[in-house]
Amino acid sequence: MTDTAQSAPPDPLRVGRYQVIEEIGDGAMGRVWRGFDPELSRPVAIKTVKSEYLTRETREEYLHRFRREARAAGLLSHPNIVRIFDVGDDYFVMELLTGRTLHDLLAEEGRLDPTDVLQILAPIADAVDHAHRNGIIHRDIKPANIMIQPDGRPKLMDFGVARLETSAMTSSGQFFGSPSYMAPEQILGSEITHEADLFSFAVVAYEALTGKRPYLGDSITTIIYKVVNEQPASPRSVNPELPAHFDEAFRRALSKQPAQRYATGMEFIAALAGEDLEASLADLVPEPIPEAKTPTLPPQEIETQAIDLEPARRRRRIVMWAVPAAAVIALAVEIGLLVGTAPATAPAAAEEGPVAPASEPGLIQTAPSGARVMINDREVGDSPVSMGDLDPGEHRLRVALDGYAPMEFTFLVTAGAPKPPFNLKMEPLSAPLQVTSEPAAALVSVDGMRLGTTPLEGFTLPPGRHEVRVELKGYRPFVKSLLARAGEAIVVPARLAVLPTPTPPTDPQDIVAAAPPPVVPLPTPVPVFEGMFVPLGQVDREPTRTSGAHASAPTSAKRRKGTVEVEYTVTQFGDTTDVTVVRSAGPELDEAVRKAVLAWKFEPARKNGVRVRTRSNFIIHFR
Repeated sequence: MTDTAQSAPPDPLRVGRYQVIEEIGDGAMGRVWRGFDPELSRPVAIKTVKSEYLTRETREEYLHRFRREARAAGLLSHPNIVRIFDVGDDYFVMELLTGRTLHDLLAEEGRLDPTDVLQILAPIADAVDHAHRNGIIHRDIKPANIMIQPDGRPKLMDFGVARLETSAMTSSGQFFGSPSYMAPEQILGSEITHEADLFSFAVVAYEALTGKRPYLGDSITTIIYKVVNEQPASPRSVNPELPAHFDEAFRRALSKQPAQRYATGMEFIAALAGEDLEASLADLVPEPIPEAKTPTLPPQEIETQAIDLEPARRRRRIVMWAVPAAAVIALAVEIGLLVGTAPATAPAAAEEGPVAPASEPGLIQTAPSGARVMINDREVGDSPVSMGDLDPGEHRLRVALDGYAPMEFTFLVTAGAPKPPFNLKMEPLSAPLQVTSEPAAALVSVDGMRLGTTPLEGFTLPPGRHEVRVELKGYRPFVKSLLARAGEAIVVPARLAVLPTPTPPTDPQDIVAAAPPPVVPLPTPVPVFEGMFVPLGQVDREPTRTSGAHASAPTSAKRRKGTVEVEYTVTQFGDTTDVTVVRSAGPELDEAVRKAVLAWKFEPARKNGVRVRTRSNFIIHFR
């Protein structure tokens, strides 16, 4: 579906042969522009690379992967996958979409009727299966990457660009994928197959049917833990109106073991429909939609091969119902694709920024060192380590370190050429905690939760403020408030002071007067002190904002659209601290919201009449 404009604007800027009209999106590594193709007289969307994030060392390699992966995605021909028309040196051109994303639809509706969900997601399932048959794994399936066009047809977006994560992107809240939708093996750094996409697809379906994500948490660390270790609530426990067989369908689709999930997206759709695959879709498919023609790309070498992951089978398309058109939304989300079969020939310094110069071919370094390194599922040692002898061809590198986000790359070894070095900066997920005390064997609690006795180690804390309490009978409690930063070790040495022993009375009358009254057992309330951190759901009175302006878009971002969600702490004095962006709409809008929230003043939360700290959140939609 393209924009309705039919003529080029006067005196436009140009990217290649394409005329640039206006900016319509801003992602971590690129910008999206509304453009016009004068040769074919049609509006287009143009994605350009942000050159400010490219260094001399990373530019050539990143642009090489950018072009290769965009061309690979451009070879996908499916009516429910966004089409890529052309690929340049530092840009690519795609169809300009109108409509609204599934993310926006769920934000407005909360949850959808099962029939509507099937009609939206069945074509997307077929599109995902099409990509898998051609050896391509999406790796970031989520509601924000599904666009519902005005005629009701959904399209899967976010194909076609190599990612380049940098420290600047990390500081603005970027993460390696979307943790709430990632498969367990994707988080753990295990081998990624098409089953990871199917897990993410099932998470999207769960959210669309229930209005809630299956894995929720106050931080990325909590979400990651739940995805890897916990089973989600059954969908019918969240939405009792769902059919009974949905619980079993999602139990299988969200299995921690990839092999136990459905083999294809369409099989999962059939399971939700409760019937045989072909029979369940027959009533929904009045006629097939013809395949889109393969886009014509410049005649350049494509460094990937299509691999048939399953036998050819009869597939059907679903004709959608009409959806009211919303404002034009092009691909303003960051576009990214990791091709499971596409070789990457350059150092992973292009992924994470250089750690240190590495001239030795095949040397794998990480910061910090000591990460477990595996090549083709074979452990080669802890970093820094040489990859050793490898046959010419494509190889898979995986790096994992406790407390850090796992990383995975594919690279190419060419006969007669030196093997590429890798310089990897690991992204921390938590802060390791160590607590000692004099004397030892004291009880340690963090944020009111008992962890064990001193010496205590092996625990990690999510980023943010925490309260550590160390207690031992006969000693004064030791209490310390601290700020945990991801990747920075926290060491708490507690020196416990002995409580004074009262002098016993010697006069008989004093002894009688000092005799304690009969002990009446009473419930022991949890002690609450001023400034103690109490979760929002446990306070007696929530914080109330007393002053501060509402967040507004800066002049330079007035045309931007998106949703920003932040979490922040309200102190016992009514100030806001630790403002964290959990849903981003681009650096400019994120920063505008963050500054506004930091200026707010509150009547602080109270627990048992005592002023306490708590954590809250704020969501704003820029239209």
